Amino acid sequence: MFNRSETLRYLGYKCEEVDNNTLELMEECEELLKKSANPKSTYKVFDLNRIDDDTLDMEVLKIKSKALCKNLRGCEKVILFAATLGPRVDILLQKYSKLSASRAVVLQASAASMIEVYMDSMEDEIKEKAKKEGLFLRPRFSPGYADLSLEYQRDIFKILDLPRRIGATLMDNLIMAPSKTVTAFIGLSEEDKNVCDYE
Repeated sequence: MFNRSETLRYLGYKCEEVDNNTLELMEECEELLKKSANPKSTYKVFDLNRIDDDTLDMEVLKIKSKALCKNLRGCEKVILFAATLGPRVDILLQKYSKLSASRAVVLQASAASMIEVYMDSMEDEIKEKAKKEGLFLRPRFSPGYADLSLEYQRDIFKILDLPRRIGATLMDNLIMAPSKTVTAFIGLSEEDKNVCDYE
């Protein structure tokens, strides 16, 4: 459920040794998160047409982004994907932000690691289904990364019906609630290639 290396990276650790107090605190925070988290995910698959170097048409949405176009080069389909850890994680984070600053920091890092591990596990399931159809997955690409505007969150939330499907909402300022919610585009290609193979 957690990737300790990722948690430590979020905490700012590089190669230095981690002291026992920090490790114990991480274990405590992981147990708290296991009790609070209610992970959910959903996705839909769409046909993908490339219009030019910075525009994609995926049936329900046209997207302008050179970086995403590069990521999805050679893909025939695209997955719209979303996952969340649920609202009780936010309650936990808010609680400890008032009670213990050190625990709150480790909880934030552990929760970030937890949503990534959960998304990886869901992606592995999708990957197995895709393999049966002769398709391969590209790396996840989320709004806000490179030149892909956060404004596309509005479209993703509507298309996937995230309030109903996973209990996630989008505020006017484009902040997602619960806070540990992630959306992403994942390309599907008949070729098992990385983005760099097209460079």
